[in-house]
Amino acid sequence: MILGVDIGGTNIKFGVVDEEYNIIEKLKIPTAKDGRAETIIEDIVAVIQNLRETFPIEKIGIGTPGTVDYEKGICVRSANLPYKNTPMVAMIEEVVKLPVFLANDATSAVCGELYAGSGQTYSNLIMVTLGTGVGGGIIIDKKPYYGSRGGAGEFGHIIIEQNGIPCRCGQKGCLEKYASITALIEQTEAAALANPQSLLAQMCREEVTGQTAFNAKKAGCPIASKVLDTYFSYIATGITSLVRVFQPEAVVLGGAVTNEGDTLLLPLKEKITLPVEVLISSLKNDAGIIGAAAMAVNRA
Repeated sequence: MILGVDIGGTNIKFGVVDEEYNIIEKLKIPTAKDGRAETIIEDIVAVIQNLRETFPIEKIGIGTPGTVDYEKGICVRSANLPYKNTPMVAMIEEVVKLPVFLANDATSAVCGELYAGSGQTYSNLIMVTLGTGVGGGIIIDKKPYYGSRGGAGEFGHIIIEQNGIPCRCGQKGCLEKYASITALIEQTEAAALANPQSLLAQMCREEVTGQTAFNAKKAGCPIASKVLDTYFSYIATGITSLVRVFQPEAVVLGGAVTNEGDTLLLPLKEKITLPVEVLISSLKNDAGIIGAAAMAVNRA
């Protein structure tokens, strides 16, 4: 059996996966917030040791946010985790005495789709994850593409608006500032403020989430419809640029916003006029776990 580990800024998810990429056991723990990468690794090792008491784990695959040197097994850096050229693979292998494979989390997710999800029938595909930020993974000829320094797939930082909204990466007008869930929340709040009599504004009196505009649209609010149409246009602009560059057979969408299903997918398909399949992840939140396990098996 293989253990897939999906590290996030809030939680670390673990899944014991069989040879057919079925998850046999799944659990999660909070991601340590003490500012030490070593604590994160110690927590992962503790879970691995506990799971090994029940399951015959032979290999471990790990996906993590940030730039990863997968050949050396090093977490180079991450915006939300305290990595500083952290040798995660060596540190874990030294204790657990099992082979460990490390990759970027979005690359792990797209490999999950390649081996066990929506991407199984395609040789060339990309995945775009819409969450707190915007991430991505690239598959070329059935293999993940990492780039020369392990950081390929930073789709959130392609520029779609020259001199646009400043981004934490130092650029302006990044896709992430327009197409992430964070951006959608900001766009929703701005529209509610500008239209205080709208149904959207009424709904924003409660907690504003990525679902708020969708709920208001479903209730018939024209302001919410306008917000979402603009939001979909931003996503479509980014995907169109990516399709121009990579010419994939398919684009797989991930992230919590994909729970909206056709309310998201159908407008996007209308706005993306290039010959490419646009799909929603079939593995949902398990894509990272399954993909990490698959990469450990295939040493991709």
